[in-house]
Amino acid sequence: MGVVWRAQDQVLGRAVALKELHPPQGMAAEERNVLEERMLREARTAGRLNHPAVVTVYDIVRENDRTYLAMELVDALDLSTIVQRHGPRDSVWMANVALQVLGALEAAHQAGIVHRDVKPSNIMVRPDGAVKLTDFGIAQAMDDPRLTHNGGIVGSPAYMSPDRLSGWEASPASDLWALGVTMAHAVEGISPFERTSTASTLHAVMNEPPVLRRASPALAEVIRGFLTVDVTRRLTAPQARQMLTAISQGATQVSLPHNNSGKKKGTAVKIAAVVVGIAVLAGVAFAGYQVFKPKNSTTNNAGPSTSQTSENSGEWTEAASLPVGAPLPSRRIATFGRGGDVPEWNLSGTQCAKDFLTQGSPVRSEVPCSGPHGIQLFSAATPLWDKPKDIAYPGTQWLADFTKNYCTEQFKAIEPNSKEVLGFTGLVPTQKEWEAYNDAATPGRQEVLCVLWKQDRSPLAGSLVG
Repeated sequence: MGVVWRAQDQVLGRAVALKELHPPQGMAAEERNVLEERMLREARTAGRLNHPAVVTVYDIVRENDRTYLAMELVDALDLSTIVQRHGPRDSVWMANVALQVLGALEAAHQAGIVHRDVKPSNIMVRPDGAVKLTDFGIAQAMDDPRLTHNGGIVGSPAYMSPDRLSGWEASPASDLWALGVTMAHAVEGISPFERTSTASTLHAVMNEPPVLRRASPALAEVIRGFLTVDVTRRLTAPQARQMLTAISQGATQVSLPHNNSGKKKGTAVKIAAVVVGIAVLAGVAFAGYQVFKPKNSTTNNAGPSTSQTSENSGEWTEAASLPVGAPLPSRRIATFGRGGDVPEWNLSGTQCAKDFLTQGSPVRSEVPCSGPHGIQLFSAATPLWDKPKDIAYPGTQWLADFTKNYCTEQFKAIEPNSKEVLGFTGLVPTQKEWEAYNDAATPGRQEVLCVLWKQDRSPLAGSLVG
């Protein structure tokens, strides 16, 4: 919507950031008016807040049919760039950053303002550790009408809460969800819900809890508290402040404060469908899997038994057994984890690995997707995300059926954009891997994984999932 200049205030003799609204040529007058009103809103909103972690707006100027916003100049990188350049952040460092962002959000919420676009690129961190929350351009004041002339939802999909996606108004709780996503991105090095398309991103927000491997147990507790689907049970700002303060002071474990405010009947957010286009994600593929219906006869790790067909066929196949070291075929469900076809799996998000999937070989470490690699994890899902984590293993067959539908739909979003002939398959956890979910030393996984490679098994170069 514009450009930001480094400028000099000639009256007060100070450096400022000068944001210039610069809509593209040919933009409709109605859309231009919306952009201009958002810029004015940013000035009004920030002007109402007095907090060290909020960028100060000094003045607004109109000249030659242009609008300019004079703001505090912050000489710092944003959190997204820091993670991109320097890798995942330390949990204690992140706790200190989160405390400052939380303070800015609390000040906004007390003034009746919801930010609505908390994300790493809107959080600037100076070399001395001071934090600034920026871009209140789409913030929503309780007494201010929404700025979407078509009634759409404004914000970044990967950071939107399930309650917002289901049609609820933005609230302090949805800002805290976005802060939780931001913290997960910073400490894990990848955005937990970012997927290959808007539809698959929205599905991830609604159905897939983030994989937290690098976060300390204490910080993971805070992140999971923020990322609680039920708004009435979501971690509140005072609760989070207490926990983050303890982490910043060196605590390795924190307890989730008890929340008595959400015991009203009927207030839990139970979402069957999202009206923002999530149905695009092939409801047929998922319709049968939202209710847990285990099959008692398939609680082993052997996988479904069907006839063996060509790897290049569009049908899923299953081999009775493969020798150790044999390549896992395309569209053949395999098991991962303790005692599985792939005995160890350490990738998450959309990470890449050097070697191809072979029977009996672990996948322990990632390689940059920008360089040569054999396989890429292109999606993952937690089928029983809303069930207790000590729930009985649903069986390999049940998980395989879910995974075939899920990975097929996710692959459809990738295949048309690739010039290569790709193979892909799904991995489901073994029963031992599933039941080790709460193992403190080496926690197991209760998710299913979708993995792709070039059909001729030559190296891939570059990520296929954005």
